Amino acid sequence: MKNKGVKFEEIGKHALEWYIEHGRKDVKNFRIRMNIILKDFGHRVAEEIKPSEIDAWLKKYDWSPATKNCYKNVFGKTFKIAFADGKVSGNPARLVEQRPEKNARLRFLSAEEEAKIREAIDLRCPRHMPELDIALNTGMRKSEQYSLEWGQVSFRRKRILLDETKNGSSREIPMNKTCVKAFEELHADRPHEGRIFQSKYGRDLNDSRAWFDRVVEDAKVSNFTWHALRHTFISRLVMAGVDLRTAQELAGHKTISMTVRYAHLAPEHNQAAIEKLDPKIR
Repeated sequence: MKNKGVKFEEIGKHALEWYIEHGRKDVKNFRIRMNIILKDFGHRVAEEIKPSEIDAWLKKYDWSPATKNCYKNVFGKTFKIAFADGKVSGNPARLVEQRPEKNARLRFLSAEEEAKIREAIDLRCPRHMPELDIALNTGMRKSEQYSLEWGQVSFRRKRILLDETKNGSSREIPMNKTCVKAFEELHADRPHEGRIFQSKYGRDLNDSRAWFDRVVEDAKVSNFTWHALRHTFISRLVMAGVDLRTAQELAGHKTISMTVRYAHLAPEHNQAAIEKLDPKIR
């Protein structure tokens, strides 16, 4: 009876094949996590794996809550694909509690810090100034910005088309005047085909981590990474009074819960809302 039914190793490998065939961008992480899971569950009959066993397995590792949730999702996706193929009758991962994730403090640029970084770029590598402007005015993820091709940028419509984003869907990003000007500068200075951010000036200078980390160090701005430019974009939208639903759309967040993390940055709007409950004084 122990050998009856499909082994988890089989449905795990099938799930990995599914990720590859569907061109999922997170296939690398999925493969790494799957290999770790297979060491303990590969020999098991998939139908016999219980939610409590998955939960106990996650508990034994000293991982962050977010990492444990990622592994839980690998279990869940694997069983979901196997269920669709009729290889299992259920998905035990659905009954495993999601670990509460404590969101770290949102790091974004102050006006003074931005001025210091711009000064450092002017001194070290002024060619990269448009890249900073684009990041601060679009909120694109690093991978989205640095894989961008000219065919995705429409100067006429003032739009950037991202074919496939981190959440698996495409989206359009409107460009303001600062962003358009930055792209125009790049368009006048670089080839008009293929990727916008070419390695023409050397791999070391083209790599965002190489030049950006150096100017941040020069500017003496602590605890700031490229991804924090995206936080800056969303934070500034909220602080400028943009409603959360619109900010969600512009940021490309799949759920509004991701955007709600920035709500505290606009306390004056909460104050205005609560004052609407006061009785009118005639």
